[in-house]
Amino acid sequence: MKRLALLFLLVLVPAPSAALADGCPLPCSGQSSSPPGSKLLYVQADGARGSLIAYSTATEQAVFALPPGMASADGRTYFSAFATPTRSMTRVRRWDVATAQRKGEWLVPGRWQLQGISPTGRWAALARRSRTQTSILVFDGRLGKRAHVLRLRGNFEVETLSRDGKRLFLIEHFAGRQYNVREYDLSRERLLADPLSAEGVKIMAGYAWSGVASPDGRWLLTLYLSTPGKLAFVHSLDLERSRPACIALPSVRGAFEKLKRYSLTLAPGGKRLYAANPALGVVAELDLEGSVVKRVSRFAKTAPVAGAHAATLSTISRNGRTMYFSAGRDLWAYDTAYGVVRGPYATGGKIVGVGYGSGDKSVLAVRRDGYMVAFRAATGERL
Repeated sequence: MKRLALLFLLVLVPAPSAALADGCPLPCSGQSSSPPGSKLLYVQADGARGSLIAYSTATEQAVFALPPGMASADGRTYFSAFATPTRSMTRVRRWDVATAQRKGEWLVPGRWQLQGISPTGRWAALARRSRTQTSILVFDGRLGKRAHVLRLRGNFEVETLSRDGKRLFLIEHFAGRQYNVREYDLSRERLLADPLSAEGVKIMAGYAWSGVASPDGRWLLTLYLSTPGKLAFVHSLDLERSRPACIALPSVRGAFEKLKRYSLTLAPGGKRLYAANPALGVVAELDLEGSVVKRVSRFAKTAPVAGAHAATLSTISRNGRTMYFSAGRDLWAYDTAYGVVRGPYATGGKIVGVGYGSGDKSVLAVRRDGYMVAFRAATGERL
């Protein structure tokens, strides 16, 4: 080791997560964003919008760091936005994830919060809102200028943008923790009248805990926790068809802290999603097209790790055969072909990141104390 310096609410909200998977920044899963000839492991130890640190899996050293911000779903582009010292302007920066090269920097009048990135990283959505009014600015990072300015009555939050930048998905907040998912047609500059709703679902209540987006820009997948029913489910949003769906996960009523330990991992082909939870001893395999759980595999439960952000502590091989996951300390491996779980493999401390090394021959975990631990991917043997 080397030291490194069932009542739900239909809503998709970016939620806290702690680590990145397989050499790509949140929210991508399963593909690599590293430059040719190398493999980087990206970690956001302070949460989904915290600073992004890239580690070399070859040298086990930090290579570069980017300021707090958001990455595109394809893992190639990163945006940051922060107020200038006078707080009269917002400085927007666009970065290349593989090299940390700055691709642009602009000043936007007023104070804005970065809320969404299009899947390809071309457009960024910034917002400022109150309970009665919301302003949203869609910025074109390729042309370096404002593309759209929206002013909406009500309390809206940006969910994401479509791949072509023509549609904006929003969360409309109401009193009493009520929400709607809305779609805004940017090509016609109008909010569609009817909210998006899942088939067979009238009203839902809960809150988003973590999420993952497909690199091709089709799916936005969010883990939801229902506080009244103590249930967990995945809310899938098909961005191409503007169609949401809810898929219930194996849950135990009264075990809310354990439900938080679910991690979501998207298969490389984009048709399957794996939800793993060591605290419940379960891995659920979801068919996204059919919006159903296809298989549930069980293994020995483990106690939750206090203070660990386990939401995205998972990674999958490029061929989609083996997934590694954690609840914040030990690692497990899941064989996607046979539905078999093996492990645990001890890391020796709390971890904040996990990913495959070059050639998918090793799996590496970045610990909170600054050490990187390596395992042989095929067997889980400590290297």
